This record gives sequence, structure tokens and C-alpha cells, in this order.
Amino acid sequence: MTINKNILMSIPDKVGVYIFKDQENNVIYVGKALSLKSRVSEYFIPETRALKERQIKEKTGNIEFLITENEAEALILENNLIKQYSPPYNIRFKDDKSYPLLKITIQDGYPAIYITRELVEDGSRYFGPYASAWGIRRVARYAQRLFGVRNCKEVISHKKIRVPCLNYHIGMCSAPCAKKIERDEYLRSVNQLCLFLEGKITTLEGELNDEMNILAKNLDFERAVLVRDRLNAVKKVNQRQRVSRIITGNMDVIGAVLNGKKACIQVIFVRGGNLIGGEQFIVDVQTGDALSKVLTVFIEQTYFRRKDIPSKILVSHKLVEMSFIDDWLKRRGVHTMINTPTNDLEVELTNLVLTNAKEKLLMEINKGVPKALIELKEILELDEVPIRIEGIDISNISGEDAVGALVTFSYGKMDKTGYRRYRIKTVKGIDDYAMIREVVRRRYKRIMDERRIRPNLLLIDGGIGHLRSAVEELELLDFDLSVISIAKKKEELFVQGKMNPLDLAEDSGALKLIKKVRDEAHRFAIRYHKNLRAKKIKKSLLTEISGIGEIRRKKLLNRFGNIEKLRNASVEEIAQIKLVSRSLAQRIHKFLKQDNY
Repeated sequence: MTINKNILMSIPDKVGVYIFKDQENNVIYVGKALSLKSRVSEYFIPETRALKERQIKEKTGNIEFLITENEAEALILENNLIKQYSPPYNIRFKDDKSYPLLKITIQDGYPAIYITRELVEDGSRYFGPYASAWGIRRVARYAQRLFGVRNCKEVISHKKIRVPCLNYHIGMCSAPCAKKIERDEYLRSVNQLCLFLEGKITTLEGELNDEMNILAKNLDFERAVLVRDRLNAVKKVNQRQRVSRIITGNMDVIGAVLNGKKACIQVIFVRGGNLIGGEQFIVDVQTGDALSKVLTVFIEQTYFRRKDIPSKILVSHKLVEMSFIDDWLKRRGVHTMINTPTNDLEVELTNLVLTNAKEKLLMEINKGVPKALIELKEILELDEVPIRIEGIDISNISGEDAVGALVTFSYGKMDKTGYRRYRIKTVKGIDDYAMIREVVRRRYKRIMDERRIRPNLLLIDGGIGHLRSAVEELELLDFDLSVISIAKKKEELFVQGKMNPLDLAEDSGALKLIKKVRDEAHRFAIRYHKNLRAKKIKKSLLTEISGIGEIRRKKLLNRFGNIEKLRNASVEEIAQIKLVSRSLAQRIHKFLKQDNY
């Protein structure tokens, strides 16, 4: 779609949000910019090469914009519009994402511990976020058992002493409501719980150790044993922690990996130097979206309504449009630093999230993938599962009527929409290697020029020479693609970069799949070759009849369509053709009715 230049000229050079709509007035993309004029114009310059921007450009029928006072307002407006319209070309993560938190009501006379998703300024202390409701319930139960802090909503009064509930009897509460513990001691347990949740394990260990020694000195051995057990439990937790105590404060570490049209965002939560959980997001992205853009959108959308933003966010890739995020944080009064790794420990944490993200994305991509493809990936030592395999074969007789055929298998099954046939144009005589080169060149140059879907693996029907021909041609094109070949006689599998063939077991699922692709390419090539020869024979058949040259042959075929229909025509019908006399029509009829035809 071509946008009127006057519309582009009229867009102001101010901060704001732009909205692209298609011809049916549907919103297809929403973006923000410091300069609306220059950003929108970038989509419509002839040199635009990014696939996503070219697609947006082609589908845009109208452009609207909204000017804002500053970057923060632009970010807020963009998020609201994306949530409202769900444009197909915007990356979208979970809406209204909130993480569960632990709430300690320290303002109460006898504080309690609760799980909540809301931060309320009521004097309570909040700890988190945690990765899941299951994870936070486990932490809450452990905290209750370890420190005896209640989770009920009973109003505790000195005037009324209650009967202890079940939690007391199963060791999940110290029952302050039943006066089973003094208030000072209970508050000390609450304070220790807060130290535990803050990750101040060393301080907590010191306090518990001092308390245990004092109790033992005072001969209060029963309580000293309880404190000792608490101390030992804390030490075990401390030893299991993955993150070094060098980290202080709270931090979210975020990494992103991309594979085709899917991205995985991995977040881990570090609180008080302790890794307390993590979460993963799988999202579909448009072709051309960079990891920096994916991460930026994730932070804008995920943290937009969160109140529990940590003091530092560590990201694996540098963000784009940081001025919008900085202005938004400043206006919220949030003191958060967003940086890429700057020291060895931060690099270690970033590598940790990237490793998790890669594994999660691999699991997502491999979901529903046949075992044969996963086996093939391992055998060939490929970087990714060969979801899309293309097979090439050549067919000719002594170099005559040479053709090439290409078949496509997707997820281990034939995908006939990807089948292609090639008449060899540049090779004369018997030269299968040169024919392979021609087919490879024509196929993959077109894929590059038209930015079509690339295969993960190419299979050539032939031996090591055929393999080398394909590899060398791909290198000339600078087309990165793994190539293998399989020879028919011994079923030897040759792999790019290896001199000796692979020896696969006969019952190998990977070998069976390779044979299936090879056989289908061979069948398709043979069929095309036979069809061409049959047409050639029928085309030249009429010229064997005395009195028929190229002009009469064309007139006959134009009239009847093919030899079969001409063979079934009467002499009178044939004689109606211009330049065909009745005697010639009789000769044609007699010739085509011969038994040896």
C-alpha cells in the first residue's frame, strides 16, 4: 500500500504514539517515538529491508498519531493501546502480570504471614516476588514450621485466651493466641523470619547462635534445642543457595533467546543475595524482531503495572528506546538500574538465565517433533532439529531431457507445497555434478532473493561427489545450510565436512527418514523426466506423417489439444482444419489408428 506523501509530511516532529491501520481500519501496529515524523517515515523509505517493516508498510492503509507531553506518557499510552487492540505485529506478553508475595503484618501486635498479589501501604513488610503460587506456598509453610509464625486472621487479645488450633499441634504455629509463647519471644521469631526472607542468612545465624548459647547458659535446654534445630535448618538452606553472597539487594536477571519466530524470556529473582525463583515466557515474534527489541517490549509490558520493581534489572542484551523507560521510572519515583553484565558474577548469572531460556525454547520447538528428527539432529551434530528437510535428485538418459527435482519434508512428513521441478538449462551431456550445482544454485538463490523459509537440512541423492558439488555451490552463494547425501548401492550416508560415511543401524529411525526423503526425490524426478519424454515423443509423432510440417502440426494440436483427442477424431473433423485437405486428413487418421502407435 502506498501512503500519500502529504500524510507523511504532515506528521509532527514530536514525541508520541503512532498507529498503523489496514484498509479495513483495523489496527495492525502501535509504536512510540521521540520524533513521530522521522520514525514513521522510516517505514516508507525504498531501502527498507527488514521483513517486518516491509510487511507493515504493504498492509498499511492509514496512519494516525497521538502527541504526548513526554516519553513516560508515550510509553503508558502505547501499552494501553496494545492491550486494547492486540495488533498482530506487536509483541505481546502476559497482561496484568503480578507475582505472588509474602506479606508480614509487622504493624500488628502479633504479626502474621500471608500470601498476596497486591502491595498495600499498610505498614506490612513484603517479600518476593516468587515464581509461582506453588513455590510461595512451599516457602510460607517452611517459614511457619521453622519460625512458628501464625497465618490466621484471629485478633489476639490478652483478655481472651483461645484453645490452640491444629497448626500448633502439627508444629506449624507457636500459638501466641493461647499464650504458648511470650510476645517478646514471638516478635523475635518474626524478626528472624524477616532476616531469613531478606536473605541475611549470616546475620540470622549469628542471632540464633547467640540465642541458643544464652538459653543453654540459663539451663533452658528445651528451648535451646528448638533454636538449635532452627539454626541447623537455616545453615542447610544457606548451603543450598546457588547465588554468591557478593550480590546485595534485590535484582531481576533477564535473558532472551530467539529461534525463528519464537523467543523465550527467562527471569530469575534474586532477593537479598538469594536466588528465590524464576519464570519463563514463550512468545511468538515477527520475522526481523531483534532480541534487544523483544527484551525492551518485555520489560515495558511486564513491569508496567508492577509495584515490586527491584533496585536492579540485569539484562542479557542492551535495550532500545531507553529514554522512554528511564523517564517512566523517574516519574514513578522508582530507583532502578537497568544494565547489561559488568562483572564476572553478573556474567555468570546472565549465562545461567540464557542456558535456561535455550533449554526451554528447545523443549517448546521440539514439542510434537518425531523422534527420528531428534535422532537425526544428534547423529549429524546439528545446531537445531531439522524440522524442514529438502531432497534433490537428478534424472536423465545419457544427458538427454535432464531434469532436477526437489521435495520437501516438514516435521518428517511430505509437504507437497514445497515440491519444485527444474529443467536443466546450462549443462550439456552427462554431468550429474554440474546438474546438481544448477539446481542448488537456482533453488537457494531464489530463497535468498525472495526471503523465503530456509530449510534446516539438504539431502542429495548420490555419493561424496554429489555432496561436494552441492556444498561448493552453497558456499559460492554464501548460503549456510547443512548438507548430507546418501548413495543407493550401499546406502552409505555422507556428511558435509566428514570424509568417511556414517554407519547407521538398519532399524534407525533417522536412516529410515533419510531413505524416505531420498526415495521420494527419486520418484518425483523420474516421473517428471518420463512426462517430458512422453510429451516430446507425442510432439514429434505428427511430423512423421508425409505432408505435415511445423505449421500444420501446431494447427492440429491447437484445435484438438493433444494426440489422444486427435486420434479419436473422424476424418471429417480433421479435414475442417485450415490447410488440411481430405486426403491428408485420411493419412493422419490412418497413421494414428495403427496398432503400434
